[in-house]
Amino acid sequence: METRSLFSGMHPLTKLILLVGLIILSLFLVLVLGTLAAFPFWGDQILAFASGEGLAPVPDNLNVLRYFQVISHLGLFVVPSLVFALVISHRPGQYLTLNRRPRFRSMLMAVLIMLAALPLVSLLMHWNQEIDFPQLLRPLEDWMRQAEAAAEEMTEFFVLTGSWHDLLFNLFMIAILPAIGEELLFRGIIQKLFTQWTRNHHTAIVIAALLFSAMHMQFLSFLPRFALGLILGYLFVWSGKIWVPILAHFFNNAAALVVYFLFHRGLISYDLDDISLDLAGTLLTLVSALVLAGLFYLFKKTEEKHS
Repeated sequence: METRSLFSGMHPLTKLILLVGLIILSLFLVLVLGTLAAFPFWGDQILAFASGEGLAPVPDNLNVLRYFQVISHLGLFVVPSLVFALVISHRPGQYLTLNRRPRFRSMLMAVLIMLAALPLVSLLMHWNQEIDFPQLLRPLEDWMRQAEAAAEEMTEFFVLTGSWHDLLFNLFMIAILPAIGEELLFRGIIQKLFTQWTRNHHTAIVIAALLFSAMHMQFLSFLPRFALGLILGYLFVWSGKIWVPILAHFFNNAAALVVYFLFHRGLISYDLDDISLDLAGTLLTLVSALVLAGLFYLFKKTEEKHS
């Protein structure tokens, strides 16, 4: 039985407001403290970053950009999630279900589900990027495409700059850290709060997935990220363990990172972003959807049997 704290009886909306406040405060404090800690090492670059000028994605700025990427993620996702759990419950590990160890079969099926979803997610990415806005909203579309291009440029800079040894750090920065931080926040807290509020876990999963996708501020990849959020949400609900969506999230990011790295070095010929819309591609997507549905059904039934 979860030990209740002074704040545990608050309405879910009040808890959400508290969470937003903690996120803003955490991000501010972590960035300020992180900037001060980094100043002795990258003085001029820190001043450029702090002044709002930003840092160009060039090799000389690689380490400092990586540093700020890591501390930004800590301040935005990891720290506020842990602090919120500490405030809400005397047993934060239990509140976040971090203390519940998943079974090996659950983890394996979660990975297989993410694999089965790849063609379907790629198709959603293609559809999303092909959306043509009406003339009235053309400035909004231009802004979205510019933001998407800037995000892709930064991702390519992190992934393609450096050696095989740097790939290990990129796995930590792009796969491990986001998998832990984002799942703690969106599935471990936000989805749980909306479940308490709406009394419907399906509604909560959809809302958490929408917020998960929107928070990335990459609207030309909104649909595939929303679909990913739905998958992760159901994995969490059916397993009751946060480690299951964390592993699935990690696998999704790590697979994309490694394939992207190998493809752009000419070591493999398969590009995850290249979805074929011919008959073969359509059949692959249909098979993907059927396999995904079957795996979802098996996962749900298996978890219900062992709950």
